[in-house]
Amino acid sequence: MTINFEDDLIQQLQNPEFQQEWLRQAILLYIEDGDYIEFFRCLEQVIKARTTVSEFAGKIGMNRVQLVDILHGRTKTPSMLTIGRILSGLGYQLDVKSA
Repeated sequence: MTINFEDDLIQQLQNPEFQQEWLRQAILLYIEDGDYIEFFRCLEQVIKARTTVSEFAGKIGMNRVQLVDILHGRTKTPSMLTIGRILSGLGYQLDVKSA
């Protein structure tokens, strides 16, 4: 039996510590290179590890199509409010610390 990368990643993302570090690294990379599409791809993987995109969109009060467009980079750079809303829906918050 062969497991593909995406299935293996979703399985690893079931671990809360792995999931948190995955998102932390995605945010750091986003800050470094400005590639929000990759960052939102990581968010989508975490969402799919927990639930469906449709259920998650409903949970955060967002239209599923709007959320999918954000996650797939079909919208302009999402606002911090939108990023915060998605992270909050996943049980996370942004934090600022001294370097």
